[in-house]
Amino acid sequence: MMSPLSSSQQRSNSEGRNNYNRTVVSQTVSIFQNLAEDNDEGVDSSSSSIKSNTRVLNLMMISCEENPPYGPSKETATMFVELLCQAYERMQQQPQQQKKKITTVNKNEVIEAAATKMTISITIYHARNFDYPKTPIEWSSYDGIILPGSLSAAYDNKSTPWIEHLQQYVIRDTIHLMKLKTLGVCFGHQCFSHAFGNVGGGGGGKAIKCPTGSKAGRISCQLTKEGEQLLLLHRPPQNDNKSSSNIGNEHNNNINSDSDKDKSIELLYTHGDMIYSLPNFAIPLGGNVDVPIEACAYFASLDEKNQWMQQQMQQEQYQQKQNKETTSQTIQPYAFTFQAHPEYISPTGFNINYINTVQAMEQRGYITQELSRKVCEDSRTYFDKVCEDSLDVMIAVAVTLGWFKC
Repeated sequence: MMSPLSSSQQRSNSEGRNNYNRTVVSQTVSIFQNLAEDNDEGVDSSSSSIKSNTRVLNLMMISCEENPPYGPSKETATMFVELLCQAYERMQQQPQQQKKKITTVNKNEVIEAAATKMTISITIYHARNFDYPKTPIEWSSYDGIILPGSLSAAYDNKSTPWIEHLQQYVIRDTIHLMKLKTLGVCFGHQCFSHAFGNVGGGGGGKAIKCPTGSKAGRISCQLTKEGEQLLLLHRPPQNDNKSSSNIGNEHNNNINSDSDKDKSIELLYTHGDMIYSLPNFAIPLGGNVDVPIEACAYFASLDEKNQWMQQQMQQEQYQQKQNKETTSQTIQPYAFTFQAHPEYISPTGFNINYINTVQAMEQRGYITQELSRKVCEDSRTYFDKVCEDSLDVMIAVAVTLGWFKC
């Protein structure tokens, strides 16, 4: 089983407070060439010199849940920091993405290695306290925004002031208008859509309670054509080791062949609500029978979405003629949202928040005791597959949003 932590990483964790007495969670991942493995001529690795290339990713998180099992906010931020560090390491290890360089001259000369280092920092704001950046400059000082899960319901906006404020003044009037790079999960996924109710034509976005009941565990998401284009861009070639049918959603039977599995992703879920519809400037990226919209991407306008789709069509035609891939894009989504919780595969997420949330769903009568037991066991059994899909999706999202550089 793939461990949530990789031994090839050297990480340092820190939790501090910035000048605004605000909690900041950060982690550094350093990736070094294993000189012993690459030293075919028996060169003494102690004579090597290492050059470091350091980058900093500075994000903010709008915490929407302060209590367990999904909170408190510090643990939520830690999950996302760990997830992004793992994704960055995986991206660096992919041959076409490799940024490490080893030059061997002979036995008596120095080996030079380049080490890639990424520090990921998340500053925490609190939606329930109406706690947000005060100016456009402060909003823009971050490389992006994370809008995480919550035990609250996105459609309770009219009766819950902090949710209404989050949707109208933060998502609609700030994030969307400023095109701030954003990742939303679960409640964040639902809130993003519901913020645009009666906006953008076609009835706009809407979140509802899941008609077929609450979902938990490993669930497959069949990707749309747009989902394949955006989320599988950095997925390594798939091997023949396919996982079994998921059990987190007992009604999900829409993946019937290996070709379908190659165009699907398996992630971890804990939710009772879902997106019913999207505004017309958003694109659904995948779903299944019970939850048709499990992932989506948002553009600044319908016109930008249409331009992006035209770009994709032109790229496909070029690839067919030239028989080679091209990833050049002039227009990209500014936000991605997922009903799933990719952060659950992080050490903090899987060992604490995920298991505790599933158990809380059982205790509150949202899922049966038997299903709770099965999904926890299943998630451990197929952790490798879920971990790989979660990280590949995060790589694709982070590259598209400009958080990671290829």
